[in-house]
Amino acid sequence: MPSSFPFSVLLLSGLGLLSCARPQASAPTRSVVIEAVKQQPDAVATEVPLEKREYGPGNPYAVPTLTPYAGPRKPLKNIILLIGDGMGPAQVTGGLIANRGQLYLQQAQATGLSITANQYGKITDSAASATAMATGHKTYNGAISMDSLGHSFRSIMWDAREQGKSTGLVVACELPDATPACFAVNHTNRQDLEGIARKYLDAPIDFMYGGGLKFFTQRQDQADLLAQWRAKGYQVATTPQQARNLTSPKAVALLADNGPARMPTRTAAYMELGFDKALELLGKNEKGFFLMVEGSQIDDAGHFNDTSYNVQEVLDFDQQVGKAFRFAAQNGETLVVVTADHETGGYSVVGGSSQTGKLAGRFTTTHHSAVVVPVFAYGNGSELFTGMYQNTEIYQRIKQAMDKHN
Repeated sequence: MPSSFPFSVLLLSGLGLLSCARPQASAPTRSVVIEAVKQQPDAVATEVPLEKREYGPGNPYAVPTLTPYAGPRKPLKNIILLIGDGMGPAQVTGGLIANRGQLYLQQAQATGLSITANQYGKITDSAASATAMATGHKTYNGAISMDSLGHSFRSIMWDAREQGKSTGLVVACELPDATPACFAVNHTNRQDLEGIARKYLDAPIDFMYGGGLKFFTQRQDQADLLAQWRAKGYQVATTPQQARNLTSPKAVALLADNGPARMPTRTAAYMELGFDKALELLGKNEKGFFLMVEGSQIDDAGHFNDTSYNVQEVLDFDQQVGKAFRFAAQNGETLVVVTADHETGGYSVVGGSSQTGKLAGRFTTTHHSAVVVPVFAYGNGSELFTGMYQNTEIYQRIKQAMDKHN
């Protein structure tokens, strides 16, 4: 019999379901069939390195219990939106097991689920989903806050700016990449990174931190966009030390020609530096700020079907979540929303122990999936984010919270 002959046929035949030579035997119960299937080993591609299938044990970080703000009710001043690119429920589960059963995400005060399908009800890409969250509009894959008819959608960053707030982006990818770009500019094609980079000069963003330096300095049109930023009054940094020395609320830090390195080569210090500097500089505004932080490379790990990479990025992201939750707990005037643009890899955790921090993962695709993604909220206005809803509601509910206190 050919080796490709389906196991299910062999199984059913062995159970007497396909026999034609004798009277039909009574069908086995569902539990019998399932138990027989469970005894078969998973098919594991031998060419996949072990570290891409398993993680751990790593070095867990402590997750102290946060005390939510309990003082007098304050107006909402600050919004921090954290997007774990490609982070579905299984990715969160993997991080939970790897960090010995504790994540900052567990301390969210409200949870929900976001439906990520694009305008046509199909599996989204980052551009279409980020457009939905940044503008409240569904669109086609590849669009940067625009629709197929060429209409431009207004980013929530403009709403924040109209309320006198400062704005910021901190990402672990190229600044012109799809997710941050949707909060900053309008463009028909996410692949035109040089075109998107030029539009950043007129974006409603005060503080920008990420990679993609070459799209601003090594351009086909020979333009030096960093010089143009300086002419607009922005401080510019291209090294970590220069980023630490930034003092102006209007600043740009581009610390890699392309995307920053992956974890752990990148180290958590990369995002720690960007997030800390954003809070320092944007926090100077008495009217508050809107900050979007993206754990960009959870998505990369999913596309590469790499479990270790995936877990490391989730844990790095969760530590930024902890920073945001602590900030909100201390001042009582901050809303933190944590979600994902989509799930990547059709990921599943198939083994592991929170006692050891080791786990095994499997992927079903190298692309995005249609899986709903989690929403976690903490702080002032977090009660708005319970339930299951379209990703456009991320925009609508944040705007509702902002307008209520404006």
